[in-house]
Amino acid sequence: MKQRAELTLDRSIVGTRIRRRRRELGLSQTELARRLEISPSYMNLIEWNKRQIAGTLLRKTAIALDLELADIDSTSENRLLEALDEISHLPSLGALNIEDDQAGEFIGRFPGWARAVAALARSEHDATALAQALSDRLSNDPFLGETVHRMLTRIAAIRSAAEILTAYQDMTTAQRDRFYAIVDEESRILSGVGEALAAYLDKADEPTSTLTPIDEVEAMFDANENRFEAIESSVPKIRHRLGETQQLPRQEGARKLVVEYLRPVITEIIGLHPQIETNAARDRAQNALIDYGVSAVLMPLADFEHQAATHHYDIEALADIYAVEIEAVCLRLTALPRGRNTPQFGYYRANAAGSMIRIVGHEDLTFPRYAPACPLWVLFRAQQSPEAVIRQRALFPSGARFVFVARARNTGPTGFGKPRHYVTDMLAMTENDARHTVYAPDPSALVEEVGPSCRLCPRQNCDHRVEDPLAD
Repeated sequence: MKQRAELTLDRSIVGTRIRRRRRELGLSQTELARRLEISPSYMNLIEWNKRQIAGTLLRKTAIALDLELADIDSTSENRLLEALDEISHLPSLGALNIEDDQAGEFIGRFPGWARAVAALARSEHDATALAQALSDRLSNDPFLGETVHRMLTRIAAIRSAAEILTAYQDMTTAQRDRFYAIVDEESRILSGVGEALAAYLDKADEPTSTLTPIDEVEAMFDANENRFEAIESSVPKIRHRLGETQQLPRQEGARKLVVEYLRPVITEIIGLHPQIETNAARDRAQNALIDYGVSAVLMPLADFEHQAATHHYDIEALADIYAVEIEAVCLRLTALPRGRNTPQFGYYRANAAGSMIRIVGHEDLTFPRYAPACPLWVLFRAQQSPEAVIRQRALFPSGARFVFVARARNTGPTGFGKPRHYVTDMLAMTENDARHTVYAPDPSALVEEVGPSCRLCPRQNCDHRVEDPLAD
């Protein structure tokens, strides 16, 4: 899909801003048209957003109004327009008949009010996301269930010992001392479990807390925007050695080099990140960073960034160019530096049971960490059509629109009579980011209503609901 030209700005904002600035300067529409060497009628169409303005005419207009080009329109105001458009499509506001086609006019005439509306909506979104995350943790985290079970077990032991001490007054001193010792030991254990639970609840109340090894590793990647410069800068020193591993498949050869030469770098990265607190997380982080190093060896970042943009982020085309598996391409896409026309990608991998086995999260996508995700996601449907890339245009209850791209692949041995075991790789991007990719949906493409999970989804009329929502 063609990207929007750099100087072709959103006319629904530009026309209104030109009109407002002209009036501030005391210029008539006719006078401004004369300076721009266009007809007054055409000037009128521009100001009332009936004609688009770009290129040379846009530059001349900025000069005539004594403005910088960025003053007429800017990336931040385009983002504001996108935010208001998302707000206008919130299901909870559907009955208000919001004039979504007038969002640009609203921004142009009342930019402060427009920013205020967007800020309030963002605040509500963040509060809802936090509530959903805490509900997910408290309802489904196995640590909490296990800890409560341990507490109940210890309480039952103490109660049994106390009942025996009360009921049998004729016990010998030695027998009574033995039961006192049981009460003492179980009380100590119960106290330790209680302290652990209190620490957990204190930690769970923090929006940025990490509660499991998977959380810890994801937090480390989030802190680095999924990119590790120490590995990127070390890779050129070993890339030329790929020829020494020709007897191995390319990815195995690259892995051998990364493990052999970059392990000290990886160990240092893990040691520098306070997010990694447990031994289990260190093991996970090491494997994830080795995978990252393999991708960096096979797909040099600068070249990959160029090829990805040239091929509009087509995962199959990029896999062919670099002779790697599609999941490696997906992970590499999450490491791309942020830019105006560079999409932000999240990556999710699930097995046939629906368990998430790898997550590189997207900052705008609420994902249930301890409960099953919405079964309507293409992530879970892709295994019905293995090896095929499937796109889904998804609408969340919050009004957020995403494009999911998923592909299921076989992970077990192949051969007659051997069962097939599939995992699914899925990229997630906002619908706005998707316009820079081959996966940009046609405006007429089906929009599927999905949710984060049944527990966190307010849609009561969903035929696939298996659990009541947190709040009606």
